[in-house]
Amino acid sequence: MKRLFAFLAVACLLGMATVVSAGDFHRGLTLVCSDCHISHYSQSHTMTGGPASSVFPPLGPGGPHNDLLRDEVVKMCLACHNGQSFAPDVFGASATETRRLAGGLNAKAGTITNETGYAEYKGHTLFSTDVPPGYAGTFTPGPEGLVCTSCHAQHGFASYRNLLGRGIFAGDTLTYVTGTNDGTKDVFQRSSTAYSETDVDFNEPSTTSSKYAAWCQNCHQNFHGASGSAEMGGASGGATSSNAFPWKRHPNADVNIGQAGATHISSLSQFNGRTHRVKVMDSQGLWNGTTADNTVTPSCFSCHKAHGNRNAFGLIFINGGVATAPTEDGNGGVYKDLCRQCHTQGADL
Repeated sequence: MKRLFAFLAVACLLGMATVVSAGDFHRGLTLVCSDCHISHYSQSHTMTGGPASSVFPPLGPGGPHNDLLRDEVVKMCLACHNGQSFAPDVFGASATETRRLAGGLNAKAGTITNETGYAEYKGHTLFSTDVPPGYAGTFTPGPEGLVCTSCHAQHGFASYRNLLGRGIFAGDTLTYVTGTNDGTKDVFQRSSTAYSETDVDFNEPSTTSSKYAAWCQNCHQNFHGASGSAEMGGASGGATSSNAFPWKRHPNADVNIGQAGATHISSLSQFNGRTHRVKVMDSQGLWNGTTADNTVTPSCFSCHKAHGNRNAFGLIFINGGVATAPTEDGNGGVYKDLCRQCHTQGADL
């Protein structure tokens, strides 16, 4: 991925338009070809004569590399997106940001040297060629397995965080707005340069679907679907009486917390009573306020970090009843605490 040296300066000069139509980064003046590409795989100085090593990532061993890259794809991405101050740190733990919205990736053993990421079972694994959980098609991994560009467009894309439109999501985008919320957009980010979970919330333009979940469904197909579908169970049209229409998999779109007919399953008052809450979608733009409405809807990000964290499956072990603010892993909670954000069964903690 491309470096973001000029990003803050560009943001100030351009004023950062409220509605961003073509991605916040890896585009326009923040897309610098020479950050990642080299014409002849030979460079000893910059355009002005200074040492190249002070500006560009060094040329990786074993080159020249495909697509005129300075190094292998993932190494190029991590040159900027691991342990740097000018770009989001997306690999393993971060020394500067403990509340990352997406958490951190891990890598298949032996693929990245001199790096300490999370264990492979704790989230998405770079270079993995395993069939994704819940995948319903014929899986044919690329030659490198899962890489950064499997999900993100390295040259920019109109979708939130440059998420690629693939498969059932082809040609579609995860729409977003910056600064002032617009409920017709899927995502509201308070700043385009901030990546903490406190800086992002999720709208619900359609109360029967989740665009975010539809994007995840590209790989995890069996885990998604409307109520009443064969894979999900429940009743069609959002009715959620567990006795008459039991669920087979957790809904991620068309069922609200504390929805009528399902109050014995989930409780809006219990969710509201938590000091710290998981992320939810909301058609009213209230989300985790002290008076969260009865339209708050859980989706994939309510339970998982997209990249991963220190917990198995990237789950968020958040104890909402204590004063300690959560990190991307949680705040000392256990698996049960995550379920207890919404569900009332069993003794409270």
